[in-house]
Amino acid sequence: MGARFAVTGGREGWIRTALTALGVGLGVAVLLLAAALPNALNAAMDRQWARATVPAVEGTGPSDHSLLTASLNSAYREVPLHGRVVQPEGPHAPVPPGLSRLPGPGELAVSPALADLLSSPDGALLKGRFPHLRITAEIGTAGLIHPGELLFYQGSDALRRSVGGVERITAFGDHGAPFRTSPLVVLAISVGCVALLAPVAVFIATAVRFGGERRDRRLAALRLVGADRPTTCRIAAGEALAGALLGLFTGTALFLALRIPLSSLSLFNLGVFPSDVVPDTALGALVALAVPLGSVGVTLFTMRRVTVEPLGVTRAAPPLRRRLWWRPLLPAAGVALLLPSAIGGLHSGDAANARLILGTSLLLLGVAALLPWLLEAAVARLGRAGHGGQSWQLAVRRLQLSSTAASRSVSGITVAVAGAIAVQLLLSSTWSDGLEQPRSAAAGTEVSTRDGAVPAARVPEMHARLRATEGVLDARTLLTGYADTARHQQAMAHGFSAEDDDPEPYALIVADCPTLRRQAHLPTCSDGDAFLADDPEGVHRTPHPGERLALDPVGSRADHRTPATWTVPTTARRVTVVDRSLTRGLPAPGLFATPKALDPTLLRRPGVSVLLRLDPARPDAIDHVRNTAARIDIRADVVTYTTDTGNEAVDLARRGLTAGAAAVLLLIGSGLLITTVEQLRERARLLSALDALGTPRALLGRSVLWQTAVPVALGLTLAITCGLALGALLVHMVGRPLHPDWWAILTITGTAAAVILGVTALSLPLLWRLMRPDGLRTE
Repeated sequence: MGARFAVTGGREGWIRTALTALGVGLGVAVLLLAAALPNALNAAMDRQWARATVPAVEGTGPSDHSLLTASLNSAYREVPLHGRVVQPEGPHAPVPPGLSRLPGPGELAVSPALADLLSSPDGALLKGRFPHLRITAEIGTAGLIHPGELLFYQGSDALRRSVGGVERITAFGDHGAPFRTSPLVVLAISVGCVALLAPVAVFIATAVRFGGERRDRRLAALRLVGADRPTTCRIAAGEALAGALLGLFTGTALFLALRIPLSSLSLFNLGVFPSDVVPDTALGALVALAVPLGSVGVTLFTMRRVTVEPLGVTRAAPPLRRRLWWRPLLPAAGVALLLPSAIGGLHSGDAANARLILGTSLLLLGVAALLPWLLEAAVARLGRAGHGGQSWQLAVRRLQLSSTAASRSVSGITVAVAGAIAVQLLLSSTWSDGLEQPRSAAAGTEVSTRDGAVPAARVPEMHARLRATEGVLDARTLLTGYADTARHQQAMAHGFSAEDDDPEPYALIVADCPTLRRQAHLPTCSDGDAFLADDPEGVHRTPHPGERLALDPVGSRADHRTPATWTVPTTARRVTVVDRSLTRGLPAPGLFATPKALDPTLLRRPGVSVLLRLDPARPDAIDHVRNTAARIDIRADVVTYTTDTGNEAVDLARRGLTAGAAAVLLLIGSGLLITTVEQLRERARLLSALDALGTPRALLGRSVLWQTAVPVALGLTLAITCGLALGALLVHMVGRPLHPDWWAILTITGTAAAVILGVTALSLPLLWRLMRPDGLRTE
């Protein structure tokens, strides 16, 4: 009978059931997406491992099953671009997943997204990265991490194993060691999941109560025709169950529809295909059972305080004062579970994780339990004050009569804000104390090659081509290498040096004076000078003036070549290196020399770095540089440094958490809008009476705003307090000082305030439509 009331109650019944199904469906869709996250990430990781390379055994040469390859990682307009150069050494060389054969010299196999980009006008500049190459194949799904990935395999016949960056492999599909994360990451992920999913549970519990007042009046009519109290409870449970089941189907449909747009998103170069977004069997079954059973439980729990009699509902009388004694028990139990961890430090393991999740959940749900009592106490005091305009008095009186519905609607926002603030506080305090202290870098772009890929004789040509590239304003070139004492090299050649006693070789940099001044504090400099760079940390040693060095030192007895020698000038002066963060990617300080002091051609395997300054008015300048670097050497690295000192991963985590919290707030805002619309419809006759008496519409509009704003203001105050307390407890667990990110907290609370204004604005059209004198007519 209850299920029949949900679907056959006429227009009013259908609207009420539709609102319930929509509210429950939104929550179910979020829960199903969360349940599908493990499978989606596992599928992405499996595809990533499937194309990982298995290196050949050390010391083995070419074989029928070996492949020479070099990794090429770049970007195009800040979108990551990954690729590999491949050269088979035998007829049975391994083929990467997603391809049926290896591309030959001059051929290119590309992902579908890269093929679409190269064929579009937006990819015209990218075509210059692949001169004289023709696309012969597309990479299948098995070889891609996500649908939008830009990936290519380039065939070649010019790779040499002796050149740096080129490796010999025998297979694709190295699964390596299992990924293990730190307890700190587990803490952040666990608290984040609880913070985002607990409000969804509260929201679903709120949605099944839509239309509660009309339902109770209908149950009173059933009591009048002979139904007893247990029967009315079962009818109410059946009505809630029907709405929850419709919501379950609605949520499943929304989940299936959301899988398509999710395929266009990627995080940390991991993405999903729609077929990967499948809920975990156990988690999906838990959602399918928990939502209907929870709806019945919530309905029976709320019915305990409603006495349905044949002549009406006693809830229409002033309600009894809410009891406070049991409400603080929930957050107290959460603190009791988290406090041993805070005192004993952060631990890993299933038991510790379960205690962490349970303690955090109890703390956040305790916020939802405290809010109704706080709202009732505050509204009672506001009513006794008797101040404010007519709209304020109407709002306060309405809240006094039905604070339950208001607190129920706002509790989800309160839990979401409290959880988001706690996780923001954990992230900002953890990383601001130097756990992952970011390194600043000089603004600019560096093009570098390694291990003699570009010989010293070709360096002037490389410099000239990069300097002439479109959008380049300035270029500075330096060569890097290593040197060792000639005595130590002779000992190694005769096998007299113990490997454990091998000292680290000296690092050296050869460049002109203006470039060297960017690396060290030089009093004076002219071509022909050499400098000994002291390591401020005292880790790396430096040579002495007059010391004889072997350039490009021999690394093993199997290397029979004779290294070139060079003597440090006796005029070499000691200098101090500038901040090492300004020379990221360059060798540790040791020896600086100008070209006349040290002939660059003596370095047989130099590393070449060209430091470029680009025109900020030319956003495509970096891609022109990448094209030029690819023509010089396909393995050339192009790195852009900025003056931003933020940690990119942490900033991304913060932005992701803020976006997730904002999405949950919008979800709860939709539920708040549904509740407001439902309450307006139930008060249609009252609104019509007020309009008939001449009440201005603007006054009632302000009244609706106050009715929404007062509970949310109290909820946000409670959320900020509890969120800061929970965050402080979590920060104490990891042993870090407290550093609140007030800007993120302001963003979250500002989003909640915007939800209030949005709900009010969207409910005004219905308010105007209900304020008609003909609404007083009855039959």
